[in-house]
Amino acid sequence: MALLEKLTKRAQKIFPRILLPESTDLRVIQAALSLSTQKIAKIVLLGNEDEICSRLDQLSESKKHDLEFIDPKDEKLRNDYAKTLFERRKHKGLEFNESLDLVSNATVFAMLALLRDEVDGVVTGAITPSQQVLGNTLRIIGVSNNSKLVSSFFLMMFNQNHHNYDQNMIFSDCAMNIDPTAEELAEIAQSAIKSAKGLDIKPKVAMLSFSTNQNTQYSQVEKVRLATSICKTKLPDVDIVGNIQLDAALENKVLQIKYPEASFMPPANVLIFPNLDAANIGYKLVQRFSGAQAIGPILQGIAKPVNDLSRGCSVDEIFNTVVITANQCK
Repeated sequence: MALLEKLTKRAQKIFPRILLPESTDLRVIQAALSLSTQKIAKIVLLGNEDEICSRLDQLSESKKHDLEFIDPKDEKLRNDYAKTLFERRKHKGLEFNESLDLVSNATVFAMLALLRDEVDGVVTGAITPSQQVLGNTLRIIGVSNNSKLVSSFFLMMFNQNHHNYDQNMIFSDCAMNIDPTAEELAEIAQSAIKSAKGLDIKPKVAMLSFSTNQNTQYSQVEKVRLATSICKTKLPDVDIVGNIQLDAALENKVLQIKYPEASFMPPANVLIFPNLDAANIGYKLVQRFSGAQAIGPILQGIAKPVNDLSRGCSVDEIFNTVVITANQCK
């Protein structure tokens, strides 16, 4: 897990303000204490400081912590945030009174804190459905100027003793886009390449398919072939191969048999799946059968760092997601 240690140290240097809105959840509180104690980031919790501190005192023997708090019931703050939301969404027909109602939602409030630069990143989703997290993120934060699409990736971290390939891999898109077009698939790949570079992984990209080197005439294969072509045109300096089957992307002997003219040298470390079915099943198969640690889904293509936790997440998963989010704040 050398990469995670490296990212943790980098997070400590960046030391951004990360908001965890779900301060009623015990896992979030425990992760917040650990992150704050280790000075991974300046952790900000959403809620009343006295109420949260009484819970913190029950959890920790130490009365000292370096947490900050934003109280969503503060009337002046609610009004300020409602004005920000109204200005952001009035072109969509939102009325100010509706804005006042909407800021009662913790996710909306958190996104507005991020929009107003009062925090540098948000990690949520431990108790909030993904649809609500992603919907509010898109409405309030929006897509980054350099992207056309929000997607996601999992950082797959392997124990080197049990794995013959690269110790760290990126799988994308495993959480958001159900059946991307060729253009959308290319956009996902470009975002994943940027994410890999941001995590100090030199990207070697495989555009995965059930077919290698166009040897089958199906629309699903043509989609991946076209996406590969778009990526190669836009990113000529990146090592990309596709359409390709997983075994050929990972093993040079297989690649030489199935695609001898390819200049790509396996193994790939950024795997782009053709659709959400393949991606979601794929990462879970790898996670369950190899014992790989899967950190994510990490969102990419958003104007500011936001990440959505699984509702079944552990304290460690919250901790690791904050580490990745902190690295996105640089």
